[in-house]
Order: sequence, then C-alpha cells, then structure tokens
Amino acid sequence: MQNVTLTLTKEEEMLVAALAHERGLTAPADVLRALPHDAGEIYDALWDKTFAETQDALDKLADEAHAEFLAGLTEDFDPDNDPDEP
Repeated sequence: MQNVTLTLTKEEEMLVAALAHERGLTAPADVLRALPHDAGEIYDALWDKTFAETQDALDKLADEAHAEFLAGLTEDFDPDNDPDEP
C-alpha cells in the first residue's frame, strides 16, 4: 500500500465533494481512489470512439489493399529482409 498526500485548491476540494456526493461516498479519499479507475475508463471510451470514427477509412484502405492483392500488385513481406530497416 502506498500513501499519498495531496494539497487541493478550493476548486479541487469542491470537485471532490461534488463527486463524493454524486457517488454516495463519505470520505474524500474514497473519491480520490476512484479517480484512476475513472481515468482508465474515460481513456478507453475515447480510444473506442476514435477508432470507431476511423472505420470508414480503414474499410477503404482494406478494400484498396485487397484489390491490389487480387491484381497481383503486392509481394510477400519478409521481416528478415526489410529494406526500410538499417
């Protein structure tokens, strides 16, 4: 277990109190413990949203790559002989 000491501004104290009230928590420390979990969920949600918004572009790239493959315009990739590696 690790202890952390925080100095909060009045605004931060008000935000912690509001979060505590919203979640039915009585101890500010309980709110602060929940924040890393919330941050992870928010990050995951933003990543999912960003990825979903790129689906049309990914579909188009996949279609183009498949058409090039069918046309015989692609070649096998050998990572041991990658010309872009130094």
